Amino acid sequence: MKSVKDIFNKSREEAEEIFEDTEKVNETIDDASEKAEKHKNAISKVWHQLQLMLSLLRDYSSGNYRDISKSQLILMLAGIIYFLLPVDFAPDFIPGIGYIDDAFVISIIARQFIYLLEDYEEWKESNIVEAEAEEV
Repeated sequence: MKSVKDIFNKSREEAEEIFEDTEKVNETIDDASEKAEKHKNAISKVWHQLQLMLSLLRDYSSGNYRDISKSQLILMLAGIIYFLLPVDFAPDFIPGIGYIDDAFVISIIARQFIYLLEDYEEWKESNIVEAEAEEV
């Protein structure tokens, strides 16, 4: 049986391969958003962090946010790809435990990039406030 680390490393390799293809990155983000919404209860402890990572990747992909390195983005994308795998360390179809490893991987990445995610969240909120002010 492969370890979480082995499977994550394969996810990182895939992330490196698709990183330069904006369309594939956006498809991955969309797929992960859809899966996250369907399984929100199973991943509730990492829901907010996952949403931040997806939003950050989307803003980077669209050119709106650039205050992050390529290596950091690839690690986040690898975590998203790991989350999308239906059969990983703990297959998603196993009730009660299928998403434990997914939540674990997302939480490790979120902890590694806590300050980066906090900075991004502040940036995002300030842009929303600015956009609302411009509408008035």
